[in-house]
Amino acid sequence: MRVPALPSSDWWRCAAREVWLPTAAEMAEIDRVAVESGAIPERALIENAGRALARHVQERFPTGRVAVLAGSGHNGADALVAGRTLSAWGRSVGFVRCGSRTPDPDVLAGWSLALEPPEALDRELAAADVVIDGILGTGLTSAPRPPQAAVIERVNAARVAVVSADGPSGVDFTAGRVPGAAIRADLTVTFGWPKTGLLSFPARERVGDLISAEIGFPPPEPLPSARAVTAAWVAGLLGVRAADGHKGDSGYLAIIGGERGMAGAVVLAARAAIRAGAGIVRVVSAPENRKIVQTGVPEAVFVDWSAAEAVRSALDWAGAVAVGPGLGRGPGRAGLMRRVLEGGSVPLVIDADALNVLSAEAGGLPGPLAPRRPVLLTPHPGEMARLLGTSVSEVRADAPAAARRLADATRATVLLKGAPTWVARPGGELRATTLVSPAFASGGMGDVLTGACCACLASGLGPADAASAALTLTALAILRGVDEVGGSAADVPDALPEARRALERARPGAWTGVNLALPAVPAAAAEDGSG
Repeated sequence: MRVPALPSSDWWRCAAREVWLPTAAEMAEIDRVAVESGAIPERALIENAGRALARHVQERFPTGRVAVLAGSGHNGADALVAGRTLSAWGRSVGFVRCGSRTPDPDVLAGWSLALEPPEALDRELAAADVVIDGILGTGLTSAPRPPQAAVIERVNAARVAVVSADGPSGVDFTAGRVPGAAIRADLTVTFGWPKTGLLSFPARERVGDLISAEIGFPPPEPLPSARAVTAAWVAGLLGVRAADGHKGDSGYLAIIGGERGMAGAVVLAARAAIRAGAGIVRVVSAPENRKIVQTGVPEAVFVDWSAAEAVRSALDWAGAVAVGPGLGRGPGRAGLMRRVLEGGSVPLVIDADALNVLSAEAGGLPGPLAPRRPVLLTPHPGEMARLLGTSVSEVRADAPAAARRLADATRATVLLKGAPTWVARPGGELRATTLVSPAFASGGMGDVLTGACCACLASGLGPADAASAALTLTALAILRGVDEVGGSAADVPDALPEARRALERARPGAWTGVNLALPAVPAAAAEDGSG
């Protein structure tokens, strides 16, 4: 049931430490292995899913008539079990067959419940207060066929609340596409684990509130290729700073950027690094920026990037390096990038104009960047398109694949910004953020993220873990302390310490039977609204 003390904006606290994000095919394989191994019968999974769905319908919409729209597949069976359960609890429930064949009658467990033909749809919609959508399943990758598309359009036009079983009918559960008619749900109860497409736009706009219900699957075998970045997991990565710690224990880092007229970017990155926990920060920037940097970040040490020996000393001293915020693409930037890449073995974050210099130098998809050091690349879709030699629309169409391609080519970890943001390790797993907000779509947010990433790297985390931790910290800082419209990146660094304290209040398992819960996302978040 819902945790009464937590508003939907704090549902992130209830997420489990381990939440997988299977594709539709991976989820089907998990289901098959679970059943064929004897770990749990298929009928038990359907019963558990349907009863979980009924519980959340009753909790969210406790009164009024319910119309169950049941397709031919497993989601139709889940919806029938939910309707049967609600009927047993005393609710008024109607059932309409929306598939080419009738679902397995065994799921009705002997109850005499009339499954009406498709022609009864309009009558049931007129009488209903709540609709349970079990029309289509997880395997859809193209537009629904005309009969199902017509049902979907009539449901969307009706004045009823809609709860989808596993996912809204008509969306692509893997890619997040909406190839044709698709249900607009108020609530989606997905089973086992959230499917990757339910976190991706434009499908996520159709999901409404998303609740992932545990229904008895054993540990997934094989493991899905992606996992969700959750607060409880990140809290475990960050740990607790020792009471007798020294500033050196918290990490020394150098941030390189800020050409003349672009000092603000490097100031934001440095402020974020300090507020994210860095011990000491050196800012390597244009000499014209000395006063701006030392005024904006008095804790930082300024280094003139025209002084080669001072730059070399800063790079040798640092435990982690970030290059890119406000760097520009003027003369000498390519040489500076080569010196950064070739000098030292400490972790490196490459962002913003440093990525543009990298793509220009490579003249195509870059090869392995720095075999002796961990590297984190943090492109937005435009920078990613330049690096891959493709279009922004193609990057957004399959962001996980784009992130993987760049990671494998460069042998670097890639953080591809978007909604969700994807983190890809070379040859390894994918990770996706779960926190989104329109406030992310504001200038300077990427600079703040770069500083936080570098601070996490300097603390000893590997690139993928540092990216996951920094994304979560900045997302919580934004969600808790920045207005959705009119908020400024300058507001975020000072909110980072409270975001870290908030992580300590994560309550995995507090919402019984739920491993992840996310509130509905406004359509405006679809462009860049992700942490």
